[in-house]
Amino acid sequence: MIDDLSVATSANFYSIRKKLSNKAVEDLFVSLRANHGATAHNEFKHTRQQHDGVRWSAVCLRYESPPSFLKDSTAIRENLCGFLLLIEYQGHAAVLSSRLGLPSPFKTTHLSTVATARVEGAIARADAIFQRMTMRNMSISPYAMRAKTVEAQNLANVVGPAGSRRYAPRTYSVVANGTQSTATPSTGRIGIRSERSNLPGIVTFAKRVIDALRVDNADVSPFIRSFARPVSLQEALAASAPLAMAIDTNKLSDSIANHEAGIRLIRMQGDVAVELSAGELTALMEQLDRPLDIEGDERVRTARDPATGEQAASISLNKNRIALRSLSLLPASEIYVEIANEDPGEDGDRQTLREHLDEIDALIVLFEDVRLAYIDGQVFRDETLLDGGESFLQYFTASVPLAAVTSEKGAFSAAQTAFDAISSFGAIVGHIAAADSILLCDDLGDEWADFIGIKDEAGLTQISFYHAKHGALSLGASPFHVSVSQAIKNLGNMTFPEERLAAKLELWDSSYNAPAQQTQIQRTIRSNAADLAVALRRARTAPDARRRAVIVTSSLSRQAVADAFAAIQNGQRPAPSFVQLYWLLQSFFRPAQKSARAALLSARHEATG
Repeated sequence: MIDDLSVATSANFYSIRKKLSNKAVEDLFVSLRANHGATAHNEFKHTRQQHDGVRWSAVCLRYESPPSFLKDSTAIRENLCGFLLLIEYQGHAAVLSSRLGLPSPFKTTHLSTVATARVEGAIARADAIFQRMTMRNMSISPYAMRAKTVEAQNLANVVGPAGSRRYAPRTYSVVANGTQSTATPSTGRIGIRSERSNLPGIVTFAKRVIDALRVDNADVSPFIRSFARPVSLQEALAASAPLAMAIDTNKLSDSIANHEAGIRLIRMQGDVAVELSAGELTALMEQLDRPLDIEGDERVRTARDPATGEQAASISLNKNRIALRSLSLLPASEIYVEIANEDPGEDGDRQTLREHLDEIDALIVLFEDVRLAYIDGQVFRDETLLDGGESFLQYFTASVPLAAVTSEKGAFSAAQTAFDAISSFGAIVGHIAAADSILLCDDLGDEWADFIGIKDEAGLTQISFYHAKHGALSLGASPFHVSVSQAIKNLGNMTFPEERLAAKLELWDSSYNAPAQQTQIQRTIRSNAADLAVALRRARTAPDARRRAVIVTSSLSRQAVADAFAAIQNGQRPAPSFVQLYWLLQSFFRPAQKSARAALLSARHEATG
């Protein structure tokens, strides 16, 4: 019966972790029968037979299953035929199957995922032409595009390096030497377009792919190298040791603020549950923000406060993820997470804060290799951390007027007609947006940005959304979370949606009223248009419109960021807070890449990192 085999040349490839034996394969077949309730004799079964230098095993069995469109409890059953072929060669295995899957215990004991770099070396070779790719956005922002698929005769001609770096390939299709191949690196699945093949043909296919997977330092396509690619945790741990950790407090803040999540933080005061006050919440966030040093070389490792040497947490290096195993410092160790729609203390399924942080993948881990960072439950490798930060710093512009800023909005009075010159708002109006012929203040309420600017120059239209902030100089992520979230979620409004424009025009025709203080500042700061509505609609439909999302801040020094990258190049490890800042701003730059040009205007301070 095996002689009638006719299957596509596509398989999942693995490294063999534990040597296979006749008994291991026989036990696998028994498990497959038990898992599917097979009672009839196998249609065929072959155990570790040899052909052309490989060992192959195969089983085909019949079993009954409820139709996919009916409940499992239905009495109706359909007869199905399942097939699995296992090929062993040079320390690797290829698995082809239909309606049967490898049981997890067998896979865990005997097989390991092939390293992403090996799959790239086998399929994404230097001469490969990429024609189709599904990509995952590396951003942790909830406002970013999660994934996208692109297709072209040659993707290298249409996907630029600035955009590609923001995404990690999931699946791609390439053509090389007249052969089209597909690969899914995360699962080790590789296929070659060809006629359906018999057993000898599949063996030849598997050998050819495995030989390619075994090549060390294969010449990989420059196109695929332009992407920031996910790295399996096993790969990362084999190459580098965890060095430091921190908690992504932005994720916790989002959980608390998200009405759909509906959670609150409590502490126990005797037998009474008390919700954390604003002050207690701030203190908790400050504690969780502190970077911790990781010690040890076992699977479970200790994280200590570098200032005191006190153990603050521990992590567990599991097969596919890093788990937050303990959180031992007060107050964090005695905080609980409850559903907000119950009275405090009434949620019978409440979690410890440690359990919640682990569940939402709020752990950030840095490695000795500074290109690696574990964020959002995944290891990423980003080469921009070693290129002097040039591709990152291109989004920054130092602005001299911001050096004199002392507040975000300034003080207000009833007779006031302009924003304070030494406020971030004043710097935008008087300097940063001075060339915009139309400038609107959209602060407060359902705001799209703090200011919206439009200018026409040499036949080109530029639309700018300015998001202002002020604070002490910092290389941490926390001060920028609100600005970045606001900028990203309002990218769609840069086209001035018609259904929302009428309400906005009414707002912009009024004066600016600060909290608890009316002023005489007109929201339409400048306009050279006889009819503002007509001018906005013209800007929306301009075929050559350039859209910019700009964060204007006095709390970040471009020079300090450049110095931090220089220190990394000189072998210093980056502070976890800087890595958080890096990834947060990347979540701003990435989604803006296709819909608008991202920018960050920073104070001209010569602070060092």
